[in-house]
Amino acid sequence: MTKKIIFGILAFVIGIVITFYSESFFREIIQDIFKWSTSDKIRFVGKNMYIFSDKTYYVTLGMIPLILTLENLNKKPAEFLKNGIICLLIFGISLIGISAIDANIKVMECTACDDGIRKIHWNGINYGLIIGTSAIISIIPSLIRIIKRIKKTSVQHDI
Repeated sequence: MTKKIIFGILAFVIGIVITFYSESFFREIIQDIFKWSTSDKIRFVGKNMYIFSDKTYYVTLGMIPLILTLENLNKKPAEFLKNGIICLLIFGISLIGISAIDANIKVMECTACDDGIRKIHWNGINYGLIIGTSAIISIIPSLIRIIKRIKKTSVQHDI
């Protein structure tokens, strides 16, 4: 039990550190997806400045390594790697999908745009929500496996 707590805390802290350093990377990716998915019908205006995202961003991305570590703690490294890759793939697909949908909705709701081009301030995108939702979606398979394992253990203890 102590091993799980130590590895869990360590994984969460590592996740937060990675999140802190990858924030501008994710912002740029989301901005690129917004442009790409709308065929450049979105233009960013103003100064591209940000201090920090909201807490949701840090907590959800910190939870990914925590849950992955707790779910795969007693598994072989190959299975840990496989589950990590699946999580990253789901995260990437979700990030692209959510960003593309949000971008196209922003273009569609613009009725007074010049030549159908929507101008958005650099901070007019809720990056924390997009990344946080993608993180939650990506960790669902691991959560399902954890819940199944807990139910299985609970049923075995009842017998």
